Amino acid sequence: MTSTSTVPRFSILIVNPNTSRHMTDALKPIVNSLNYNDIHFDYFTAPALTSVTIEETGRVVPGVPSINSGDDSANSALHCRPFLEPLIPKYDAFLVACYSAHPLVAMLKEDIKKLERKTGSTSNSNIRRRYVTGIFEASVSTSLSLISSFQLLGTDDLRKVQADDTFGIVSTGSIWKAELSKAVAEMLAGPGGSSSGNIARFAGVETTGLTAVELHDTPPDEVRKRMSDATERLIKNTSSPVTVICLGCAGMAGMEEAVRAGCIRAYGEDAGERVRIVDGVVAGVGMLVNACKARF
Repeated sequence: MTSTSTVPRFSILIVNPNTSRHMTDALKPIVNSLNYNDIHFDYFTAPALTSVTIEETGRVVPGVPSINSGDDSANSALHCRPFLEPLIPKYDAFLVACYSAHPLVAMLKEDIKKLERKTGSTSNSNIRRRYVTGIFEASVSTSLSLISSFQLLGTDDLRKVQADDTFGIVSTGSIWKAELSKAVAEMLAGPGGSSSGNIARFAGVETTGLTAVELHDTPPDEVRKRMSDATERLIKNTSSPVTVICLGCAGMAGMEEAVRAGCIRAYGEDAGERVRIVDGVVAGVGMLVNACKARF
């Protein structure tokens, strides 16, 4: 929890949908370093010792210690939702800190709508608006804003063309390569993704082969090597320039140096230093703070 010298204007809940408290604790210094002194941050970790029974099916859903697949993210959403729903009135915004197409983002948005309907606040122009995003969505949106620009074809040719820069993702286990590629395609091109399965602005996904938990349990030199190698592969397997790379796991928070090393190996010192590295937690917090203050 952040302590501030001023009265916080807004409150944001950072949601870790797995049961690993050390992963939640690793996010705190990252968020604190952003110096949002007028924002109050709290943190939620999925309860480890409590299972949830889904009424419609009777299926019992335990907590997920490490989210290593799309099914894990879906199960963790089902597990967390009943614990988070009572907390919605307390906060202005929610950040789902799992790098995946996490259903909890949509669930929380739906629960916010239910609260608004129940309180009748939708008819009030001064409603207290609440916001939700996931670190995946935030990192993709931030990456697009960093790479996008329209350029003139020439001083005598006033036609405009979009820059050919791309963004990519470095993630954990190999299962995320297809999972996150599909999620990016559907986020940018709508349900079903692009007809070709490719998105021109997206360089793709490379993975370290480590789970989120193993990122912290594996010797640091091995983690650094795997992240650097994955970054170098991502860049070298893409014909267009990769100018933004996303950290594709909440457990990678604070590991930008390893990605930078891979950029320098692939591009050389000068170009490698210019690649932007996007931490989804930082991007997500920034987006939510701006949304709260702007009242979008």
